[in-house]
Amino acid sequence: MLVLDNIDWDVKVHDMRSDQQNRSVHAVATSMVFDRISSSNIPDNGPKKNLNDCNLMDLLTLSVQEIQCMRERYKIFLGRILCESFPAFNVLKDVLPAHTACRYSAEMRTQSVVVPLPVLMKDEKKYSELVDVLDQLEAWVREIYAKAGLCNPAEEDHIPPAPPILAPSRPDQPSSHLPPVPSEDDPLVDVKIPCFGDQLTRVRLAGAKDLRAGCHTPRDRLDHLYPFRIVDWHAKRSFLKVQSL
Repeated sequence: MLVLDNIDWDVKVHDMRSDQQNRSVHAVATSMVFDRISSSNIPDNGPKKNLNDCNLMDLLTLSVQEIQCMRERYKIFLGRILCESFPAFNVLKDVLPAHTACRYSAEMRTQSVVVPLPVLMKDEKKYSELVDVLDQLEAWVREIYAKAGLCNPAEEDHIPPAPPILAPSRPDQPSSHLPPVPSEDDPLVDVKIPCFGDQLTRVRLAGAKDLRAGCHTPRDRLDHLYPFRIVDWHAKRSFLKVQSL
């Protein structure tokens, strides 16, 4: 997966003049993060149900085993809160498990592999520059797959044009959230790299990709950057601030 976030800072001059003013600099930080748990066994051929005619209670109803497991987890979390907030409950620390057991306990104990990528001097607030960021990400994906011997990039001039899009871009950015249609001439067919960012970044990424929905080639349509997902690290940071007060 690819993770993006904006970086902003001010450059102040020592002596301000008409031709020497303080300026605000904007950039986009990028990195590549590998999943600790493989998702290759999960089907990727479409949704299991249509939300238009699906009863949400069928999806949200928990089984008796799931409810019992949830209660056991709540007991552990409640015990940790009591021990941290009330010294009288410290006698319970020895009986509280340090980690809640799960199916992937061994994988979750390993360190995440994070590969920093170059910082792009682009302004996230401008769609024209954010499209350049997505173009660079698409180029990196192709370069990585080519050097790994997983694809043989074809010349874009020899790829036949695709049919035009069915609808123009709209504020709800529909084209950026639809699964890309595979093309036989695409050397990276069925390759989809998820992109993660905060809520504002996700909206801007989807809007920038939606602007390219009418392009003729998978590379220009940014088909291999899908889906765009939210990572609420700002909410986690705010929570940690409250916890430290």
